[in-house]
Amino acid sequence: MKRIIVFITRYVYAVLSCIYLFTIGFLFEKNRFLISTICEHFGYVEKTPKAILPTIELSEVAPEHIPIQVREPVEVDGNISLAEIAVISKLVKLHNPTTLFEIGTFDGRTTLNLAANSSQDAKVYTLDLPQEGLSETRLSLEPGEEKYIEKKKSGSRYLNTDCEKKITQLYGDSATFDFSPFFDAIDFIFIDGSHSYEYILNDSEQVLKLLRNRKGIILWHDYDKPWWGGLTSALNEMYLSRDEFKNIKQIKGTSLVCLIVE
Repeated sequence: MKRIIVFITRYVYAVLSCIYLFTIGFLFEKNRFLISTICEHFGYVEKTPKAILPTIELSEVAPEHIPIQVREPVEVDGNISLAEIAVISKLVKLHNPTTLFEIGTFDGRTTLNLAANSSQDAKVYTLDLPQEGLSETRLSLEPGEEKYIEKKKSGSRYLNTDCEKKITQLYGDSATFDFSPFFDAIDFIFIDGSHSYEYILNDSEQVLKLLRNRKGIILWHDYDKPWWGGLTSALNEMYLSRDEFKNIKQIKGTSLVCLIVE
């Protein structure tokens, strides 16, 4: 009897929640993401852009024997995978950049690993949209991105570590942020901010100006993920239409896209 009462209580709560969701709640973007999740649960699949980028083996990008440090191995929603942490760390170790720039700090797990695997005198700059800027972005965000912005503090996982002194936390909307102090000064760039089509085009255009002597490494995250179709579309378009991005490649076994400019 107790189980029946618990089930009925949950059932009524779910019905009332659905009434709210489909009458008023859909006006809020985080709830529209929930509606999309419900559709997927019941088998509705939207057409997503196909992955067209050429692929490259990890061994072609970074040899297996490169020793790395892995910090904060446990991943949460919004983090890159442990395998992708290893790939990025190997690239940092191999190319030994002195200045690194990340767009999209989130909880700072990737930031920490960038710092841990770079040289002692390296500088890591990481840009994040503060929670108070959520309603004022110049470009549209993807549904569901708000939950990665609505956090108490950016970079919580690198705070109070031995790598914190190498990291400079920056705040702002990448569509309006003044990147000019970093022009021609960055060796390694990781783009993992907003995954919307407009933001990927904007951020990719901006970071080209950051590369020191027009050389360095640019990485993007979450290519060919069905729920981030805007990102895949933007990278496909850049690959097909822009000479600067004609050599971008997806690293096999990951959702990372890499451009090495030499």
